[in-house]
Amino acid sequence: DWFVDYKYVILPRGFLRDTWISAAESLPSNPRVVHHCNLAFATIGSTFSDGNFITGRVPGGTPMVLDDGIALCIPAGSVLALQIPYTTTGKPETNRMSVGLRYPRTRVHKRLHHEQVTTQKIEIPAGAPAHPVIASRVLPCNASGLGMFAHMHLRGKDMTFLAHPPVAEGAEAAPPETLLTIPNYHYGWQQNYRWEPGTRSFPRGTRIEVVAHYDNSAFNPFNPDAGKVVRHGPQTVEEMMFGFFFYTDDDEDLDLAVDPAPGHALPAAPAAGDAAAAGA
Repeated sequence: DWFVDYKYVILPRGFLRDTWISAAESLPSNPRVVHHCNLAFATIGSTFSDGNFITGRVPGGTPMVLDDGIALCIPAGSVLALQIPYTTTGKPETNRMSVGLRYPRTRVHKRLHHEQVTTQKIEIPAGAPAHPVIASRVLPCNASGLGMFAHMHLRGKDMTFLAHPPVAEGAEAAPPETLLTIPNYHYGWQQNYRWEPGTRSFPRGTRIEVVAHYDNSAFNPFNPDAGKVVRHGPQTVEEMMFGFFFYTDDDEDLDLAVDPAPGHALPAAPAAGDAAAAGA
């Protein structure tokens, strides 16, 4: 058996207060055995949740670096957790993961949000050259798009992100807009795709649809077994379908000053009227 079950590691660092971060990166000491690694926050006693995703380390990816004014909140009472799918090499190996966080240097106005457009309903027939898998999520707010990221395994062929505008009652649906097409996905080189800040906005109710295709044929040189039906699963020989969509809420303005040493929000300065009353 050459497969290693996913390893989950809790880092020895607790967050007693809400902590805001503007950048994060995880690095392995031995990249030969760590294809990718997910970083998330969790409360003590809970299980790892993809919904608490912070960032991931993938081949071809870059560290999470947010634009000025945007930050991610690690809630009070949380710890950091790593999900590590190790890759075997046929000999004993060691690895140490390191995690770096950077706290905001500028005032925080927006919280980072994301939707994971995903499904576990995957059943790719043996020999299928372009089997489609589709998922969608509806944006809960007026949103400014930040970027997208795709994740599949060895049968992943292509992925397209579409935006379906909300439809008023009695009106005809407008055609969807293509946001991103990855025509030649490769498991060994997973890039993130970012818009220029402030260039993309989406009204509340926009449906983000992700269409992925999988090549389970013998013509796929990375296919471990073209004669096998492939379903959802964590191992590389199984499949996943994740389309990450990152955004901020247009109607939110946190207006937080953050201490750049511990990442904690500073107390709000009193309003001019309150200050005058206190002086009196």
